[in-house]
Amino acid sequence: MSLTEQLREAGHPELAQYYEEKNKQAMIAYMRQFDVVAYHTLSLLLAQLEAVTETTNETEKIFWQDLDIAIEEFLMAEKETDFPYVIEESLVTIYAQAIAGNSEAMMQLAKYYQNQELYEAAYDWYEIGMQLEVGEAYYWHGNYAFLGRVIEHDLKVTYEAYLRASQLGYPDAVNNLADMYLRGEYVEQNDAKAAEIFKEAAKLGVKESMYTLGYLYHHGRGVLKDEEHSAYWYHQSALHGDVFAINKLGHEAFAEDDGERALSWYQKAADLQDSYGEYNVGFCYESGIGTPIDLKKAKIWYQRAALHGDEEAKKRLKELAKG
Repeated sequence: MSLTEQLREAGHPELAQYYEEKNKQAMIAYMRQFDVVAYHTLSLLLAQLEAVTETTNETEKIFWQDLDIAIEEFLMAEKETDFPYVIEESLVTIYAQAIAGNSEAMMQLAKYYQNQELYEAAYDWYEIGMQLEVGEAYYWHGNYAFLGRVIEHDLKVTYEAYLRASQLGYPDAVNNLADMYLRGEYVEQNDAKAAEIFKEAAKLGVKESMYTLGYLYHHGRGVLKDEEHSAYWYHQSALHGDVFAINKLGHEAFAEDDGERALSWYQKAADLQDSYGEYNVGFCYESGIGTPIDLKKAKIWYQRAALHGDEEAKKRLKELAKG
């Protein structure tokens, strides 16, 4: 049964007529007159659609697709349903900007949907972003192809997407392209090529690339073994907020019997809500590393780490509870 037929059968012939005429404002006004809509998340989707003043050839399809969803939800408004679209008022303007062709707004909207695990809705916007040659859109297209999310797992598609995103200057894509050469995924494994590309990504500020360069220089993979360069890149990665690098520097300080410096690094990781960093801070307070022993603080940090899924922290809490 078509949507028009469903509307007529449900006693909304007027709305069915507006739908056939593609009269957006009349459709929205009709649905808004019902009290149930005012107290339903549908009202925010209607506000989102109402804010749209223009569409593009690329976004026209998504706009009408979302309007169809609004009408379908209107028919179900008196029932408990999972509402799958934007429910934050702050995104009403972003949606209108995206529909009007603003690529930055498109990526914001796509990431919102992605964070809500609405991957198909997110991918619709990435597809449009690729039509507009947006590097970030190609990057996520590559990720989805790698994961087999929404689209089929395909390393060729992944590689080509990362390559195009890199050419468009998207930093994380440069890092992922280097990873493919390092691992030999789709392309022939090549440490030297990987190191070269990681350096490009590091110059663009990608902290993960900085960490990998530290690893490559330490092991002499693709570059001459150089501990000074290795230490430099690990430190740069930590300064840019990579929690693996931060904890690593904490471990190095601990090995050098510099408890205060170790705790300082662990605290930086913990402040970024890294569970391992939180565990390490708890361990420092429990053991008196870089600070006087403080079991109360140790438990607090172990609890935070445990809440973030750290199994060792859970074990330490049980041991401490035994007294």
